Amino acid sequence: MWEFNVLPAAVMLTTAPHGTVSTITLDRIPSAPAVEREDGRHTLWREASDEQRIWILPDTNPSAPIAAVIPFDMHVAQRVEAVLHLWHRLTDAAVRPVVSPLTEQQRRRMILMLRALDGHQQQATYRDLAATLLDPDVRTQSRRDWLTSSYRSQIIRLVKDAVGRMQGGYRDLLIGQ
Repeated sequence: MWEFNVLPAAVMLTTAPHGTVSTITLDRIPSAPAVEREDGRHTLWREASDEQRIWILPDTNPSAPIAAVIPFDMHVAQRVEAVLHLWHRLTDAAVRPVVSPLTEQQRRRMILMLRALDGHQQQATYRDLAATLLDPDVRTQSRRDWLTSSYRSQIIRLVKDAVGRMQGGYRDLLIGQ
């Protein structure tokens, strides 16, 4: 049995919010081996060399439009790719990679941005964020050293860029920027 929190290629599905215009329902997913658990149904959809792990949350209406749930965890980028892959399979669109996949460095920075944004929204100080995400030794720096620290500049940029992405800049990712 696989666990969603350690397998970013798995996709979590539930009933889409009322008013969703999508016509994709669970009926589109062919019969596949599944395990019923307290937390929902865990399905493995295999076709040829393609494999998709799907977690269907409890109380998901099989005849209603479905939606993917993507937690903002350290695997968010991989989870988005898995959702796109499933969407292509469900719509019979050609399965293709993301137009402009993030480089490993961009992926790491995006993950840091999301974690910094989460901490920022929880009212963490820049120093606390830098100590948690970049280097624990910044906690012991003097005030003067902290004010001129490259870690301080880096964490401020990460938060600023993350807020920009949250406020609409995420659309740039969709066009490969």
